[in-house]
Amino acid sequence: MEPGDRSCCAQKSRVSTERNSAKEGFRRLAPAVAAVTLMLLGAVLFLGTATGHGKEKKPQTRTISGVVSDDAENPIAGAMVELTDLQTSKVLDIYSQEGGQYQFADLSFSHDYTVKATYKGSSSEVRQVSSIEMRTRLVLNLTIPKTNK
Repeated sequence: MEPGDRSCCAQKSRVSTERNSAKEGFRRLAPAVAAVTLMLLGAVLFLGTATGHGKEKKPQTRTISGVVSDDAENPIAGAMVELTDLQTSKVLDIYSQEGGQYQFADLSFSHDYTVKATYKGSSSEVRQVSSIEMRTRLVLNLTIPKTNK
C-alpha cells in the first residue's frame, strides 16, 4: 500500500456506512418487533389464563338410576322412589316415569344412600349405596312384589 493510496480508507468508510445503515434500520424496526413480541406474549398469557379457567374441575357427582318393576318384570310407572342420604338424613322422593324409570342426579361421593320403591302399599327391598363405591353412574333396579289380597 502506498502512502497516498486512499482505497483502504474508502473501503473502511463504506463498511462503516453500511454498519451505520444496518444499525439505523434495526433502530427503526426495534419498536415494531418489541410491540409484536409483547402482543404475542400477551395473547399467550391471556389464552393460557382463559383456558385454565375452563379446566377447573367441577366437583364430581354420582347418579343413581334404574327401573321399578313387579315380580313379573313389568315396569311400574308412578311408584314412589325414596332416596335417603345417611349422612344428613335428607330424604328425596320422586315418582317412576313411563317404563318404570327413575333417576337421582348430583349426589355426593362422600355420602352413603339408601334407595327403595313403594307402590300401592308394597315396597321393594332397601338398596344401599356406599361412599366407597367409586362409579359415577349406578343402576339399581327395584322390584316391588305383588300383594296377595
